[in-house]
Amino acid sequence: MIIHAKEIKYNHNSKTISEIRKKANFTILSPNKIPDDWTLEIKTSPWIMLHYMDSKDTELIVAIHLSKGFPLSDEDFPHSQKVDINGNTGYFQEWIDSGEVDKKGDPIRGGLLNWVQDGTNVEMSSSRLSKERMLEIARSMK
Repeated sequence: MIIHAKEIKYNHNSKTISEIRKKANFTILSPNKIPDDWTLEIKTSPWIMLHYMDSKDTELIVAIHLSKGFPLSDEDFPHSQKVDINGNTGYFQEWIDSGEVDKKGDPIRGGLLNWVQDGTNVEMSSSRLSKERMLEIARSMK
């Protein structure tokens, strides 16, 4: 079930989204629709990395990397599928081994999703979430 998290659970004493928004020289986007039992670790070098982990803080569910925006073009993503994210052109590339099973016995899903929104370059990756779920999270980013 997807709900708007009222309070994000940060892990590893990471900086908060509010803290990095005050210091960044570009728009810091974050998803509004994430499960409330995920934890978040933020890394700030060399770009902003939002790592959403499972409730046990042991498995990366989705990574979102943010940096100052630069133009993207179809030539940059020749093997990707174009998708719409909040009125912006995005590019989704499924993992080459999608559908196979990883070392833990879990199916490999998802892929790599890139787009520019509000002057911010966003790169989202997941091997745990479906393409549809990744797009849902991407479209909730504000």
